[in-house]
Amino acid sequence: MTQDKVVAAPEKEAKFSKEQLLTAARYAKRRDLLNALLENGKTYTIEEVDARIAKFMKGKVN
Repeated sequence: MTQDKVVAAPEKEAKFSKEQLLTAARYAKRRDLLNALLENGKTYTIEEVDARIAKFMKGKVN
C-alpha cells in the first residue's frame, strides 16, 4: 500500500504597485515617504516595503 503525499505549492507573495501601497491604510502615515522611496511601475511585497522603510529610518543624519 502506498501513501500519496500532498505537496503544497509554493505560495507567491502578493505584490502591490506604488499606487496601491500609497492608498493602503497600513501606510497612511508614511505616504510621503513611500512616494519618495518607491518607483513607479514596479511592484513590491509588504515585506519589501517594510524593509525599505526600516532602512531609511535607520539612515545616518548629516
